[in-house]
Amino acid sequence: MKSLRHFREVWAVDFEFTAHPGHHPAPICVVARELVTGQLIRRWLEGADPGSPPYGTGPDTLMVAYYASAEWGCHQALGWPLPVRVLDLFAEFACLTVGAVPAAGRSLLGAMIYHGLPALDAAEKEGMRALAMRGGPYTAGERAALLDYCQTDVDSLARLLPAMLPRIDFPRALLRGRYMVAAARMEWQGVPIDREVLDLLRVNWDRVKHQIVAAVDAKYGVFEPVGRVIDPNTRLGAALTEAARDAGVSVHTLAEAVDMLWQEEHERHTETAEGLREARRATGLTPSRIRRLEGEGRDHLDVPGLDVTARELAGMYPELGIGRGYDPDAPDTDDHAARLFNRLRAPDPRPRPKHDPGLIRQAVDLVAGDGPEAGRYVGPMRFSAAKWGEYLTREGIPWPRLDSGALALDDDTFKEMAKLYPEQVGPVREVRYALSQMRLNELAVGPDDRNRLILSAFSSKTGRNQPSNSRFIFGPSCWLRSLIRPGPGKALAYCDWSAQELGIAAALSGDKRMQEAYQSGDPYLWFGKAARLIPNDATKATHGADRDRLKVVMLGVLYGLSANGMARKLGLTPAHGREFMLLHKETFRVFWRWSDMIQDEAVLTGRLRTVFGWTVQVGPDTTPTSLRNFPMQANGAEIMRLAACLATERGIGVCCPVHDAFLIEADTDAIADKTARMQQAMKEASELVLPGFPLRTDAKIVRYPDRYVDARGRAMWDMVDTILNALDPPSGPVTNRYTHLEHFVTGRCNDPLHPVPYSSSYSPSIPL
Repeated sequence: MKSLRHFREVWAVDFEFTAHPGHHPAPICVVARELVTGQLIRRWLEGADPGSPPYGTGPDTLMVAYYASAEWGCHQALGWPLPVRVLDLFAEFACLTVGAVPAAGRSLLGAMIYHGLPALDAAEKEGMRALAMRGGPYTAGERAALLDYCQTDVDSLARLLPAMLPRIDFPRALLRGRYMVAAARMEWQGVPIDREVLDLLRVNWDRVKHQIVAAVDAKYGVFEPVGRVIDPNTRLGAALTEAARDAGVSVHTLAEAVDMLWQEEHERHTETAEGLREARRATGLTPSRIRRLEGEGRDHLDVPGLDVTARELAGMYPELGIGRGYDPDAPDTDDHAARLFNRLRAPDPRPRPKHDPGLIRQAVDLVAGDGPEAGRYVGPMRFSAAKWGEYLTREGIPWPRLDSGALALDDDTFKEMAKLYPEQVGPVREVRYALSQMRLNELAVGPDDRNRLILSAFSSKTGRNQPSNSRFIFGPSCWLRSLIRPGPGKALAYCDWSAQELGIAAALSGDKRMQEAYQSGDPYLWFGKAARLIPNDATKATHGADRDRLKVVMLGVLYGLSANGMARKLGLTPAHGREFMLLHKETFRVFWRWSDMIQDEAVLTGRLRTVFGWTVQVGPDTTPTSLRNFPMQANGAEIMRLAACLATERGIGVCCPVHDAFLIEADTDAIADKTARMQQAMKEASELVLPGFPLRTDAKIVRYPDRYVDARGRAMWDMVDTILNALDPPSGPVTNRYTHLEHFVTGRCNDPLHPVPYSSSYSPSIPL
């Protein structure tokens, strides 16, 4: 292992830990082996004084791990220093197999199988993982089993490293390992979330989404009610029919309201029942045992370990209502043990059946009562393709179609058409996407009201992160990002590169005209003027709609979009798509020669590499489109990783990366300085990958009590905000207002995505 001779020590390390969604990791044990001397260290951590790390973490020590951000998250939980030199065999195995996914996957077990090495049985690994995730307290036997299991992973690393070492690209591998340390810092930081509003949304989501649809449909008329058959001869049908008749409401609407209330109650009961089952299992406290204890004159103080167990259960199962659990940043004033003892005294509750008179009366009040909830229930509605076709005809909007002739109704089509027709299509697209994609309960928010999750670094072919869309606040519809809110005395800054992929293409291809377009500040208008599609005095304000179409062309080319595909996205004829493509090729000839060369190189050599060595293999399923796009995406990922390293190492609180941007956090009086330093780190990173061609960055600062707002979802958020305030009027406004509800419905929102329509007398040959 000559490539390791520069290090005084080489340690393979693995932790076992518990990590509930949104929480910091809770280390259980650590095992490490020094690979030159064979020295083995096994240390139990759960419930013990962590002390200092049993190995060095300085620049003369190399730490070897598999998906190392998990290990460094445990270091942070223990208060241990983060290592300086890291070799992550997951990142190297991913780099080795990009474009040719191994048969057994990219887990440690998959890497061992790929290299023909013995490994622990998958079923046995799953059982030990379940034991670790269960959490303590552990018996002596369980402790020994977990330490043995942890050691098997360390021993696997010791066997895997020599097998992989001949194909590991030092020092670039250390750069990837360095990023895993940065990822651990970002995963630890997390994104501050307005938990109060999130909880309000979760509780009221069904009725909120129904009212959103009704409000939008009032203008567009493209949704239809979801009906059902009510049988008056059944117990439920008879009760619904009688109640609807007495209240003078639709029996179908009443039935849907009952279904909604029952579902909400059933979901609450299911979550509570799970918590109660786990609490009874962990404590052994059944109602009968509690009665016996109280009969003997004893209470919760006489149950050994109940205080610790109750506090852990409070954090894991907030639906138990026994407190918030352990919070290192707040004093512990909750008597968790007493609350849990009282909670377990009574038999487990059961949800009411749908025919329950009280449930039906509650539904009647929702539909037609005179209380605060009266008239606020709107039954479910669904999108109608037929009504959408009629609407497009009325509005004169050309819409892409499938080969079958049917309207293309996928979200990508809606997204592109919303850019071209923001007022006519945008609100409908937002509603369809929100209703089909929203799973609010899956957002990973911890007890400190922060969204944190594993970033899944190096998981895409281009080496970008791939965090869970449902768990990550930046994954769902963009309006939901307004849940991001700094705490008192804090501020956030969203720092992103301006047209990053276009700048990378300009730099790597050496196309001077494309570089000039990028450096002009608005490459899309530059292209339109150079191709004589818009007048020379055109601006974003006067030709915003044209600019949006030109942006589709400029970015679509980078993704390898065909002329027909471009026409489809623009809602134009194939002839117009071909003319756009021809104009782009004539304007940026050097770029096109370089792009052709990239594709040829990939076909001839079977692989493509970034500036810092991330490699994709050309397989039978590889498309020319992905090959042409790889240099922009993968080198963009390299720039992101470098910027993350520089920023986190300089003490900037990076909450998370977001494709080509970062969200950072700082004290209010320090946010301007931290933002400038973040942008400097981003500039340096781009110059390291693209020497002599730094990429521009923009920044948007949000200070408490304001909240983050994505312009694309601003109107939708305000609509949701209005509905939430109407459902449950709070003592003060839930959010900052940006528009009114009627602005969203009528399309009069003052939004940069709603530009001034094209009104020039200039007549280009292509309809813009």
